[in-house]
Amino acid sequence: MPTAFVARAGYRALGQRLGSGSSGVLGSGLAGRRFLAAATMRYYVPGGPLLNKIASGRLVMGLLSSVGHILRVSLRLPVMLLTSAIASLAYVEYKLSQLNAPGWVTGALESARGWLEGVRDSEWLRTASSDAADDDAERARAVDRALGMRGGAGGSARGAGDQPPDSGGAPAPKGGYYTGPLDDSHDGKDDSSSSGSRGRRHTPGAADENALMDLTKRLLEIQTILKSVAPSDGEGRHRDALQLPSIVVIGSQSSGKSSVLEAIVGQEFLPKGSNMVTRRPIELTLVNTPDAGDGYGEFPQLGLDRIRDFGRIQRTLYDLNMSVPEAECVSDKPIELRIYSPHVPDLRLVDLPGYIQVVNRNQPPVLRQRIRDLCETYLGQPNIILAVCAADVDLANSEALKASRRNDPLGMRTIGVITKVDMAEPAEAAHMLTQNDYPLDLGYIGVVCRPVREKARPGSSREVVLSEAQYFERHPEFQQAHVQVGVGTLRRKLVRVLEGSMRQSLSSLVDAVRAELEETRYQIKVQYNDERVSPESYMAESLDVLKQRFKAFQQQFGKPQLRAEVQRWLESQVMNVCAELYWSDPAVRDLSNHVTRSRAAGLWADIRAGISRGAAAATSVVTELLAPNTAKEQQGPRLGRTADAEGGDSSARNGQPAAAGGASATGEWTESDDARWGHQLDRASALLTKSGVGRWTTQMVVDLLTSSVRAMVDAEPFTHHSEMRTAVLNFSSAILRSKYHSTVDQVENTIKPFKYEVEIEPHEWAKAQRRAAALVDNEIRLCRQALLKVRAAAPRKRLQHAVQFVRSAEKRGVDPVAAQAELARRGAGQPAVPAEAGSAAPEAEPAAQREDEDELGHVQFSPRLLQQAQYTLAIQDRLAVLQLRRKALASGACATQANKHLCPEIFLSVVAEKLAYNAVLFINYELLQDFFFQFPRELDANLYYGKTLQQTRDFASQNPRVSRQLQLVERRQRLELVMARLRDLVQQQQHSTASGPRD
Repeated sequence: MPTAFVARAGYRALGQRLGSGSSGVLGSGLAGRRFLAAATMRYYVPGGPLLNKIASGRLVMGLLSSVGHILRVSLRLPVMLLTSAIASLAYVEYKLSQLNAPGWVTGALESARGWLEGVRDSEWLRTASSDAADDDAERARAVDRALGMRGGAGGSARGAGDQPPDSGGAPAPKGGYYTGPLDDSHDGKDDSSSSGSRGRRHTPGAADENALMDLTKRLLEIQTILKSVAPSDGEGRHRDALQLPSIVVIGSQSSGKSSVLEAIVGQEFLPKGSNMVTRRPIELTLVNTPDAGDGYGEFPQLGLDRIRDFGRIQRTLYDLNMSVPEAECVSDKPIELRIYSPHVPDLRLVDLPGYIQVVNRNQPPVLRQRIRDLCETYLGQPNIILAVCAADVDLANSEALKASRRNDPLGMRTIGVITKVDMAEPAEAAHMLTQNDYPLDLGYIGVVCRPVREKARPGSSREVVLSEAQYFERHPEFQQAHVQVGVGTLRRKLVRVLEGSMRQSLSSLVDAVRAELEETRYQIKVQYNDERVSPESYMAESLDVLKQRFKAFQQQFGKPQLRAEVQRWLESQVMNVCAELYWSDPAVRDLSNHVTRSRAAGLWADIRAGISRGAAAATSVVTELLAPNTAKEQQGPRLGRTADAEGGDSSARNGQPAAAGGASATGEWTESDDARWGHQLDRASALLTKSGVGRWTTQMVVDLLTSSVRAMVDAEPFTHHSEMRTAVLNFSSAILRSKYHSTVDQVENTIKPFKYEVEIEPHEWAKAQRRAAALVDNEIRLCRQALLKVRAAAPRKRLQHAVQFVRSAEKRGVDPVAAQAELARRGAGQPAVPAEAGSAAPEAEPAAQREDEDELGHVQFSPRLLQQAQYTLAIQDRLAVLQLRRKALASGACATQANKHLCPEIFLSVVAEKLAYNAVLFINYELLQDFFFQFPRELDANLYYGKTLQQTRDFASQNPRVSRQLQLVERRQRLELVMARLRDLVQQQQHSTASGPRD
């Protein structure tokens, strides 16, 4: 007995080794299965020694048959070798053609490849190999039926020319699950013949089954494409019309809904937890893939591909569900999961959160209502409803059946699934599957989905562990023709029902896709005039726009424009130097008068000055007599400046000595005056040439280039691309920074001679004289505009009185604001500030107070008005000085450079022109030309080359108009693809209907 047991074990191990597929000795699963059947026959045929001898004889016959089969299978080896040789020759021929090999070499290879193809396609070799393959398939099906194994590739219901097996089972899932054989014999409602006998059940042909699965797979592929098609409008009114039916799985919590889905898939992948963990719909797409190994999953929304660890899929689903906040309870945003495996049928299911039977603290009533609303969203659509109910719960209390009855009153699209059948008595469970109290047109199917423990026989204390198929086979109540049980039956039922529902929706789907495609084409034509666009073309066009703008700027901003900008900046610096060293100096009036005055002009000027002084004195006397309390206009100096527009001698008018460095009291010009103004000219020249001209001019050009680039990227289409705008500004600034210091050094070195000596040609002086006159005229224009603006901002009378008050205060040498505050204090009757020790007696205060009041008046002004008055006087003084300087520049004394110390504006203009000319030479060479050369290349290197397709798409989607256009174009392309596939399906259906069997 032990010897026989060891022999049987050895035979079975050898059979498994022989039938291990490509890694086995025979290279085919048939020989191993045949050997296993013969070696284990004694296990199935109990009896005495005679039967053992018979079994041993069958073993020998099986071995001989296996050897013959191996010889027949070996006939396919030449075909494989010939195919490999043909492929190798084709590859060599392709490589030689790329290397421009001689024609006779490629011709010889082509002839050899043609001869090998002729041998491979010969009639005798094809016949022998096909006979061996057919014999292999037939014997494999026979052995599978004998052993109760699954048929086809990995047990899939879809096989290449195979009929559906009589029984099969899902593979043993990970995590402790075991699913028994999926027996077609239990599906009495769908597969039984009219007589109801199990032995005469009708099984669809291989061609029908293959066509069925192919149609389902293709429709699921179309549905996947349609799911990615965005709605044509914001409300998505065509969304439902563009969707094919799915299988919606509903059920109460703990009803076994997750176990049913995992049994269908054959893997444990759904999240588990003590509380409700399914908070989002899970859109599960099963794709039968024969070459997928043990299977893998994908999350298209997350970009996770080929996850072969189903434990990781389970954790990912758990995390995605737990991402829903506790305040929201559930979310209507679905989780899309695709599972590819050879052990799954082509299905599309939607797992919804389970209904809550009893509310508690963790599951409040609001959660119960939200789950119902979420389920109603899917149940209201024309989907197949898979209502899961537990066998230990009365069907009258099933929330799943209640929800399906509300949305499918006739039960035409609802499949009832009774789980945990082993927890009820077999007779009672069979009655639940066949009852008519809650009729469903598609019927009820009972499943177990887990191992069952039962007593070995009635009255025995020993328990055995049975699979689902073994449990149903053990109880005759489930052997009735009209009772449907088993996960295998459920899987086949789902495939047939889903395919039938999709077939019915095919015509309406074609109409909806056609209408949507026409509408999309119309929108593209009307809104975008059929303009072709792609992310790559949009990015290239955007960069071309920037390059064209930069090229236009390069043509407009050359060396002449650069020199004009630098000279304009230096001329503004010349005006600043003149305003600081000359125009703010009171002695500049004497300088201007000395330049413009000739002997006759000086005589007439003295006469006019005398007349003016006499008239002013008379006017002052009359004004004091007529209006003793009115402030008198003051023609004297104001805070070191003069406001004499007539050009008279302010020192003589005020009875004060001339300012230091000005003309003498007698009005004669001395050598000391020439020395003083010559020294002032040297200071002005040094202030202009030694103030960092190289740094300031280079920085000015850098700022100009930066602002120009910023203006380029601030316009369309770059207003939508902040990242590109920032990148352009960054690398343009980097180019300018790399050349900044070298340019500054070169400019400083080239202008260094002008810091010590400036040689001037006569034509340069004449040109500078005209330019200086124009600059002074511009300053005069600006002063007049400022004066008009100030006068328009305040009442005219009030401003005139404020100006008079400021002049009077400056005449007395006091601050106008302080004087105004003192007058306001006195007008309010407040006591005066106590006098210091040694001051005048208190009785002298009224006389001084009256004198101040007579001098300044009692009018009160606001601080803002006083500031405007001071600003007005400053502008008037500056305008008077500029008018004097304009006359001086136009005089004959400034026509020659010998009097350059008398005409500083002309001399500084000459210096500015020379500085600008030399600075531009090196700025143009060191900075500008290099920037023009590097910018387009950096633009391509940073923003075009090396960009991925996703980056290009993200860039294009940042522009709302282009994003909308790209969405429409992509939508049109996908709809055209769907439409083409739907036409093929319709033609295939019409062809199959026309060529079907006829009575």
